[in-house]
Amino acid sequence: MNIAFILGTFFPKAGGVQVQVHNIANKLSETGKNIKLFLYNETNIKNNRYEIIVFKKSLFNIVFFFKYYLNLNIFFILNPYISKIIRTNNVDIWHFNFLNFKSLILINVLKKFNQKIIVTFHGVDLQVDPLIDYGYRLNKKYDSFLKKTLKNIDKFTYLSKTIREDLISLGVEEQKLIYFPNSVNTEKFKKTTTKRNQSNELLFFITVARFAEKKKGLDLVEQVSTNLINKNINFKWKIIGENSKLLYKNKFIRSNSNLFEIIENIKNIDEDFFPHSTLINHYKSSDIYLNLSRIESFGITFIEALASKVPIISFASKGANEIVQDKINGFLIKDNDVSEFINKILQIKENKEMLNNMQNNCLRSIKKFDLDTCSNKLINIYENEIKQKN
Repeated sequence: MNIAFILGTFFPKAGGVQVQVHNIANKLSETGKNIKLFLYNETNIKNNRYEIIVFKKSLFNIVFFFKYYLNLNIFFILNPYISKIIRTNNVDIWHFNFLNFKSLILINVLKKFNQKIIVTFHGVDLQVDPLIDYGYRLNKKYDSFLKKTLKNIDKFTYLSKTIREDLISLGVEEQKLIYFPNSVNTEKFKKTTTKRNQSNELLFFITVARFAEKKKGLDLVEQVSTNLINKNINFKWKIIGENSKLLYKNKFIRSNSNLFEIIENIKNIDEDFFPHSTLINHYKSSDIYLNLSRIESFGITFIEALASKVPIISFASKGANEIVQDKINGFLIKDNDVSEFINKILQIKENKEMLNNMQNNCLRSIKKFDLDTCSNKLINIYENEIKQKN
């Protein structure tokens, strides 16, 4: 079985999408599948399990320019190049993870050659929230092109109910939709041992995110911290992720830097499965995962926290409420209700039995997101599509 993954950006620009694709590609390679990752830009990752192929930028840039700026379809320019790629690589399934404008162009070209196409949306490429200026579809050109391209996609795997609902609202037939969540290598988490916090006085928080200020709730860090200080809660908050050092622009955080450990980047490129062991150690040394994000399609960091036995306190945004089970493996809070957010932190601090129960429930709730389980499901999806092709 020859599978092509198509991704807009890859390492060193690492987020949940990149981590997911890398892990799945490696796991499928272990089972004997031939995996090739097609990118529009160069990457610094070196991997022996799957092949990385970078598309010719010049060709895609020309076609992109005419389509985006002049609304002219000159997709035929790509035909000889894509035809050669198809013949050379003998691809059975083209699996797009995270769409951008160039991927929409490619889908339309591939369909001319009767290729099997599966798409997994990961959030910003489908979801929209004008209040926080979130979503590619706020761009009318992208939105229009996406709607016209949907008919050329054979199957859609969706991470969450909210993505499923968005696709149905765009006219996608329900029989084309298959639930396939993000996953985590639970075995790697089991093998990574870190001593947990034993202090009764000091709480250790962790937040892991690629920070886009409004979406990820950067603006709420000061509010939450100030409330905790006013209630005499001693804490240390690790905030890890791309652009997290933007927090230092905040005067409060600069003045109270002893309360925070801000880490902008943990390199992933030297391990077979992500997240990196260093990041797992950060998770496992924490008491509570704090999620301030206002919108999530599927937070891969949520399942990383659960695999580390770290309960989650999160706003009840779409996506989050499909992973966080209120009062079982964490708490779900009404959006932007900082007061209730603080109350739940206090509950956990004052009730060690509750914390222990939630930690155990974390491991129970992670089973359906196990990488082996999800990889096997994806293989079944591919096999069914290939049968229909033949």
